Amino acid sequence: MTLLGQYTEMDGGSQGFFKAIDRLVRNRQKISNENNFMAFTQFWLRQLGLFVTISLCTLQYSHAADAIPVYKNTKATLEARVDDLYGRLTQEEKIRLMAGGGTFTMAAIPRLGIPGLELSDGPNGLRSNYDQAATVFPTGVSLASTWNPDLMKSIGEVMGQEARAMKAAVVLGPNVNIQRTPLAGRNFETYSEDPFLAGRLGVGLVTGIQSQGVGTSVKHYVGNEQELERNRSSSNIDERTLREIYLAPFEAIVRDAKPWTVMVSYNRLNGTYMSENKRLINDVLKREWAYDGVVMSDWGAVHSTVEAANAGLDLEMPGPPKFFGDQLLQATRTWQVEQSTIDAAARRLIRLAIRTGALDTNAQSASADELASERNHQIAIAAAQEAITLLKNDRALLPLNKARIKKLAVIGPNADVAVVEGGGSSAVIPARVTTPLESLRAFADTGMKVTFAQGVDNDVVPPPADPRWLSPANDRKTQGLSFAFYDNAKFEGAPAKSGVDNYFDFANIAGNLSHMSARWEGYFWPPRDGSYELALSQIGSTTLWLDDVPIITPNTATQPNSNEGDILSMPLRTVTMNLKAGRGYRIKMEYVSFPVRWHAFRFGIRSPAVDIEEAIRVAKEADVAIVFVGGSRTTDSEGADRKDMELYGRQNELVKAVLAVNPNSIVVLNNGAPLTMPWIDQAPAVIEAWLPGEGGAEALTQILFGAVNPSGKLPITLPRRIEDNPTFTSYAGGRDANYGEGVFVGYRYYDKKKIAPLFPFGHGLSYTTFEYSNLRAADSVAVGKPIEVSIDVKNTGQRAGQETVQLYVGDAATKAVLRPIKELKGFVKANLRPGETRTLKFTLVPRDLSYYDVSAKDWVATPGEYHLYVGSSSQDIRQERKIHYIVKAPN
Repeated sequence: MTLLGQYTEMDGGSQGFFKAIDRLVRNRQKISNENNFMAFTQFWLRQLGLFVTISLCTLQYSHAADAIPVYKNTKATLEARVDDLYGRLTQEEKIRLMAGGGTFTMAAIPRLGIPGLELSDGPNGLRSNYDQAATVFPTGVSLASTWNPDLMKSIGEVMGQEARAMKAAVVLGPNVNIQRTPLAGRNFETYSEDPFLAGRLGVGLVTGIQSQGVGTSVKHYVGNEQELERNRSSSNIDERTLREIYLAPFEAIVRDAKPWTVMVSYNRLNGTYMSENKRLINDVLKREWAYDGVVMSDWGAVHSTVEAANAGLDLEMPGPPKFFGDQLLQATRTWQVEQSTIDAAARRLIRLAIRTGALDTNAQSASADELASERNHQIAIAAAQEAITLLKNDRALLPLNKARIKKLAVIGPNADVAVVEGGGSSAVIPARVTTPLESLRAFADTGMKVTFAQGVDNDVVPPPADPRWLSPANDRKTQGLSFAFYDNAKFEGAPAKSGVDNYFDFANIAGNLSHMSARWEGYFWPPRDGSYELALSQIGSTTLWLDDVPIITPNTATQPNSNEGDILSMPLRTVTMNLKAGRGYRIKMEYVSFPVRWHAFRFGIRSPAVDIEEAIRVAKEADVAIVFVGGSRTTDSEGADRKDMELYGRQNELVKAVLAVNPNSIVVLNNGAPLTMPWIDQAPAVIEAWLPGEGGAEALTQILFGAVNPSGKLPITLPRRIEDNPTFTSYAGGRDANYGEGVFVGYRYYDKKKIAPLFPFGHGLSYTTFEYSNLRAADSVAVGKPIEVSIDVKNTGQRAGQETVQLYVGDAATKAVLRPIKELKGFVKANLRPGETRTLKFTLVPRDLSYYDVSAKDWVATPGEYHLYVGSSSQDIRQERKIHYIVKAPN
């Protein structure tokens, strides 16, 4: 670039040129040598003549040259567009791009037509920043139970389309942290204890989302396996374990799906905050893996300016900047941050903007009709069908025969509520939900009587108000409450937004408003007589009226919020009132926010206490009883880890009581992480329904009555007790998280220690049976060459079904380090008709046999003997053979 070009870019074009001359003249007294001053003046006059000449030429040809700038030309290559736009940015603009413009927006550069890209949470659906409903898919661990990357890709395509309908440019997900401990509060959101499975599923979702022109942000890089002290804890992991287990899913996704952004985690890694971890961001992610996308922080995870920028962090979120912005600009002026660092980040950020189509004038956005469409709902049902996992089925109790059941008992705290997802940043506002009871009653028609008893309560605090108990008008034609949001704190003027709400757990109300007020009105219809507990929690202040009497005000005393799943730890105010069923109580709520762009509000109602004896009676009188237990709408959530693996409250007592009076009882679990099952030996049939998304109730009904054959497989090990888990002696309650189990995570540990789990990794039953035969692979394979493996699988039952065939590899050659007995290295989900046989093929590459050698700083596969295991789970191995990995003799 010429000297003239440098000055004009720095000072903003031709105006800066003349300003530079003016400064020079005014400061001539500071120049000691008059001859030097005259030389400088003559130089600038010559440059002025050149500038005038260039300007005249530019005026003559500007129309043709600037008609379509290269960076806006969709026919130009990506890097040509990046180069062109980069060359137009001033230093201030480059640094402005490196920090968020708002809570969920990136910074805009209006001068160049760069908009502030919108970001949206979205591991299992789009969490709108503006209270829009979207399709709720099964949560991460549920989706992982499908073992189906192709299905993940289809779900990703839908999420990408819905993101475009919301004008979101980047979806913040998937979450591919490893399920190390059963107690991690965010387990429901992640995929698996196995890095290979997590990586392949993540590749599917990222590929699907980005195929729609929407970016993804793979998170949380890296070592974010617990919520306890997550903002400052240090995950202490040795290098081999880090490479083989925790980095592996990120590496696979970066290599095979090329995500447009990666999000670094809150925690430290071996003492260094991840936002400042130069080795893992610059050296490993960007250089070793050749990653060309944006590295962004988790929200509020930046703790420094110089260290974070020099580590390779490209984007501080949220905005406005706290450590980047002006502080980063000053750091470049004092040479604490090199210009090359700023330039590299700017290129990555404008590459993201171009990839999303944000700079294209003809870019197409999806219709708002795409949000929560019926087609998308059917995909959510299909996902739940493949996610729901049959754990136990003694006496072939399932599938149920509708013609043989006169009375069906539906029991439990999760029977008539829709526990479809977890809480926190992944929570999606559902457009529609159906409870299991509603689905079963719709299926029963008139031929089968369905009776219901809740039995026990499993909510830690009053759960979000059930919209079925509310109506905006006295006629009850519509569910929910009418609302009005105002762009001020005084309920003044016309509402900025109004309508009817049927969702009352707002993590961010009207994210586009700053200091706001909101009002909800309508009627509360208690479903039965008794004592109701009503609750409010918020960031701001609220008042609740019942029949025009204020019953909760800002002066109402707060109580300890025992909800471990409340990521925001909002104060809780409650009131208990005796109410009558069948009567409509006039209800009104008013909320005034703090003057910030983050507004949270929850309205909860707990129904009267229930009687376990009623549930026992209902179960005893039925031909079949189905008991729905598990987590609740106030348990599985980001923000806190669990204290134990126990079902909350008296749920185990309820299950045991029902099993004691009805031998044809089915237990359905509704949860996001492992639970103890002290009644497992007495239960003839157990279904792991997980947190199955909006289609879960329909999918479950289809599986219970045989319209769909279950095909889910566990992506995690279910231990009998917490003491059996590999992290039991190293999962501490303090600031440090010491990964003392090393590479022996999940099934690797249970295999090595010869501990029988409750249900093993990869387990899942079907209504049909499968036979494995004829495992084939070469006896010897030269080092460095791929290994071809095939096996025949036959459906030997009477129903069509899907079987996930799992290939594990065991290393008997390596003596230098302790290796797992076997590790998952391939899987295929095959759909087989009755009597059908298919040959399934796998290809193993050298990396599949390798361990990470910390001395060589590379992956090493030891020549020698390896074992191939093919089975239906990690402990149900159907075929096994040895192969030899040999060093080929020279010719």
